[in-house]
Amino acid sequence: MLAQQVVISSGARRAYVAAYVVSDETAEQQIRRLLERILQTGRIARNSSGWRARSHKADSLDDGSPESSYAFILDGACRRVVAYLGPAVSWFDQETHIPTTDLLHQLDERRQKEVEAQSLKARRQERQAAHEERMRVEREQAEARRAAALPVPTWPLFDADQAYDWDGRPVPLPHPRRPITDEERIRRAGRRPDVLFHADALNSPFFRDVPLKERPQALRAVVDSLLRAPTKGRVTIEPASITVNGLKVTFTLTPDCAVVRTLNPPKPGNNEPARYRADRWKLPRPKKSE
Repeated sequence: MLAQQVVISSGARRAYVAAYVVSDETAEQQIRRLLERILQTGRIARNSSGWRARSHKADSLDDGSPESSYAFILDGACRRVVAYLGPAVSWFDQETHIPTTDLLHQLDERRQKEVEAQSLKARRQERQAAHEERMRVEREQAEARRAAALPVPTWPLFDADQAYDWDGRPVPLPHPRRPITDEERIRRAGRRPDVLFHADALNSPFFRDVPLKERPQALRAVVDSLLRAPTKGRVTIEPASITVNGLKVTFTLTPDCAVVRTLNPPKPGNNEPARYRADRWKLPRPKKSE
């Protein structure tokens, strides 16, 4: 119906007449017939000039070129044909044409397939979202179970998120320095007097029987013992931390060996973690020069 009411510009008519060498009257009739078919079965898209209506692939020349389609440019209100673009062969000179009803049936089938594909995609996304939600709930439940299984500290604790020196005095956490990646340097740097002890290490269940004021010295003895002798403590260097383990004890250092971060963190289900025994961990006797 629109094709019969639309105004055909003189430019579009002249382009059609020049392309196929027909009279103005014939051009008018063919443009309206072709436009009506394209508006029903073709491909319509918005562009800078208004609307571009291109013929269905079945109505285009089968040469694979972008110019193989018959196309009309309409103004924004679709009341005027602004321009015509098409191949050298007229659509009306082609021997056979697929009936419009068949093309409409093909379009309906394609739209139905697109709707089904979108529905399938939506269902998949819903299943994926439901799966992710289940996994999130399961992770939260597992974390809650692990937290419930951890032993509740009943021994005195240092203030959390705080660092302490060898005498147990709170000090600010140092700024990170260049990581140390050589094991020999780690073993020396980790025993320096300026190394700090984080509250997470001092509050370890390993020290639950050690009074607060004696705990820094106890931790110093453990660190010194495992770092002094490679036969006692094994050093593992990783980007985020340095791990030292031996004699059923594991502690971590920051990459720059400035802070002892953790020592024997509690594990779920381990209700009897190892205990510090002073007679087993002793600092070496100071040299006379010291």
